Amino acid sequence: MNMTRAWSLVTSLCLILLLAGLLLKNGILLAVVLPYLLFSLIPFWRRTEEPHLIIERRLEPQYLWGGQPCRMNLSIQNVGNDLEEVSLADVLPAGLQVEGDLTYHGIFRAGQTEKLLSTGRGVRGKYEFSGVRMSTNDLLGMCRYEKFVPSPGTLAVLPAMERLERLKISPRRTRVYTGVIRSRESGAGVEFFGTRAYVPGDPLRHLNWKAGARWDLLITNLFEQERVADVGIILDARSAVEVRADGESLFEHSIQAAASLAEYFLREGNRVGLLIYGRMVEWTFPGYGKQQRARILAALAKAELGEHAVFKELEHLPTRLFPSESQIVLVSPLLRGDVPMLRYLHALGYRVLVISPDPIAFEKRFLPQDECTALAERIARMERNATLSKLRRASVNVVEWDVTTPLRIPMKQAMVGEKRWSVG
Repeated sequence: MNMTRAWSLVTSLCLILLLAGLLLKNGILLAVVLPYLLFSLIPFWRRTEEPHLIIERRLEPQYLWGGQPCRMNLSIQNVGNDLEEVSLADVLPAGLQVEGDLTYHGIFRAGQTEKLLSTGRGVRGKYEFSGVRMSTNDLLGMCRYEKFVPSPGTLAVLPAMERLERLKISPRRTRVYTGVIRSRESGAGVEFFGTRAYVPGDPLRHLNWKAGARWDLLITNLFEQERVADVGIILDARSAVEVRADGESLFEHSIQAAASLAEYFLREGNRVGLLIYGRMVEWTFPGYGKQQRARILAALAKAELGEHAVFKELEHLPTRLFPSESQIVLVSPLLRGDVPMLRYLHALGYRVLVISPDPIAFEKRFLPQDECTALAERIARMERNATLSKLRRASVNVVEWDVTTPLRIPMKQAMVGEKRWSVG
């Protein structure tokens, strides 16, 4: 409970009159002091009872895309005594744009319920609501009671995604479930795998009559089984790889690429996990289907850049999180020191695909187009091409992505002239 300015004014006036009466030995002034003195002591005789509020917060929906509106409904009920004057204000998370009034001022009777309606919009991120700040005055305005009423809530703005098509991978090991990835084993499938001698029970439609006529034997065609695979997506969230210019962030494009890749691999029936590598290691355990998609998008919504001495280099990448001989997709602008670790991953038996947003092309758009910029670009491009060449010579597939174009375009260009894309 805090005293208001009105109480301070009355108390000051009381003291002034009291001192003046004592100094002047004036009984009239001392008599005038008495009602003011009683008035200033009222807050101590009659304590303001603590208000009791029940607050219910509803966010619809709790997960939304950037620019999509969220309906925010805050219901406040007074389950205590009447409040002659109360001020209520919702504490909003930073960065959230809100349309509507989230404050209330006036009389709040016992049992009364107030509903504050508004609409919120935000960019990619996780927004945490904490509660409502309340203040109430007594009837005479002499004291004020302030309280923070918790009312937690979470709003996640998901990253934008791009629909990818025909992205082929070929990890060394697949799972037992039927999918679209070639398993390098014969069985039920649509892709030709080889031939062998006919065995009773083989389907007659699989007989290879031309080969049988040449060898004077019954020959059966074999087909390659298609299964699902384990895919681990690594998002590079180290501060050292970030490029920010004119309000745009290269990291946001990396997040978009990671979300698009996760959505594609899950749509194809694969088991997908996500590792965010930066300030710390944030691991989303592998899973299937729509629920896993929601978990990955929620993790990407709150992803932030960071820096840690342990995770400054990729050499501390926790490889044991990924199943052996599975597919790893790294989304990173890349640093020169990342090459040895990516080579090591390939040596361990992983298939490695690197989606590398081009930091040079990204930053060049915001620099003056003069000779100094052109020279700096040529030097930086030579260093980057040397890094990418080392990876490609180590059988690491690298897709360089100019973020001003859709991701599907460099993906498609990497597949030109091939019937399928075999990573590694």
